[in-house]
Amino acid sequence: MTCLSNVRGSWMLAGFALLLGCAGCSQVGSATSKETPVAAAEIPPSASAEEHPMFEAAPAEGQEFNKLTAAEERVILHKGTERPFAGEYTTTKDPGTYVCRRCNAVLYRAEDKFESECGWPSFDDEVPGAVRHVPDRDGSRTEIVCKNCGGHLGHVFEGERFTEKNTRHCVNSVSMKFYPEGKTIPPMIKAKDLDVP
Repeated sequence: MTCLSNVRGSWMLAGFALLLGCAGCSQVGSATSKETPVAAAEIPPSASAEEHPMFEAAPAEGQEFNKLTAAEERVILHKGTERPFAGEYTTTKDPGTYVCRRCNAVLYRAEDKFESECGWPSFDDEVPGAVRHVPDRDGSRTEIVCKNCGGHLGHVFEGERFTEKNTRHCVNSVSMKFYPEGKTIPPMIKAKDLDVP
């Protein structure tokens, strides 16, 4: 009985440590609602959502951003976070390209994706000029958003030594759409110029 308790305690400690290690990616918790079951992407927004409200991006004249589900809106527009290990691309290893789910801007290439075991898709590089880095006011984290439409992607971390590039983009699956190699990527839906750096 003691052995079983020690093993159970060790697993609980390991799980807690894993969540702490990725706490920078999200505010992991549970959202409750009697009306609707909690979906994978319906975790309350992180503190940075108040510190850095969503950029008011609008599509360029004559264009319309892709329609989003309620779960996608919660993450992309309101800076929510998916539950760890629940996203559809967490373990995807196929060659291809990841684009912004809201505007189709090319964000990441599959060759830059790696297994970090943090519970969210991880990339050690971005497509040049595709992602904006927004430091939190307290300096503890750096949010990453689509440079075209301002949609929330996740957070970026440096110095963890997962790869030679020493960078981890911790990205919500729901913020992206994956196009396997050889599939046509739809054109980017251009946003009106955002008045941000």
